[in-house]
Amino acid sequence: MGNLADFIEQYLRRMLEAQSIVELQRRELAKMFRCAPSQINYVLETRFTLERGYLIESKRGGGGFIRITQVKWESDDNLPATIEQLIPEQVGAAEVEHLLYRLADHQLIGAAEAQLAQSLIERNFSDLPPEIAGSLRSRFLKMLLMVLGSKFQK
Repeated sequence: MGNLADFIEQYLRRMLEAQSIVELQRRELAKMFRCAPSQINYVLETRFTLERGYLIESKRGGGGFIRITQVKWESDDNLPATIEQLIPEQVGAAEVEHLLYRLADHQLIGAAEAQLAQSLIERNFSDLPPEIAGSLRSRFLKMLLMVLGSKFQK
């Protein structure tokens, strides 16, 4: 039997199967699962990340909400613009690895291309201060996705 985080994740994934954008209240979800709102935060932060194909928008407070958007990775003309907006200004090495894996998994890039990009990032950015490396990783990913976008528009 799974743990509470697994049940919350399964519930949210079922909702996302029906529609690609789900909006709900953290407090109500916590009541439904009889847990603290921090447990909901944990599930969102670890299982519904950008590199796993989700965008989370959150507003805290009495009328606050959580909006989960499932990012479609198909050959969509709007994909590069969408991803360009979604990639934060600072990106960690693990996030790059997950995103490249996801792109390869959805056959938007080949496995060899993903490995090459990962290798280039590791070798060129690993010795830099974290804030500079994070910014450069972000720019690199955005450029990569723009190239992918031109591939889709042909």
